[in-house]
Amino acid sequence: MTNRHIKTINGRKYYYESIRVGRKVTSRYLGPVEARKRKSKVEEQPVQQETANTEVSSEEENYIG
Repeated sequence: MTNRHIKTINGRKYYYESIRVGRKVTSRYLGPVEARKRKSKVEEQPVQQETANTEVSSEEENYIG
């Protein structure tokens, strides 16, 4: 006889299955109730934006033309 149920451990929920074999009952882990969303490797890498060389010298900054 098997029985599936949810256990809460540290605030997270997991599926388990209890199986009776003779006088013993054992539990088998089936997986998390809510699968976590994984970030893809593209999202994990910081995005570096290409910028043109926009440094302005102090002479150009004060130019009134």
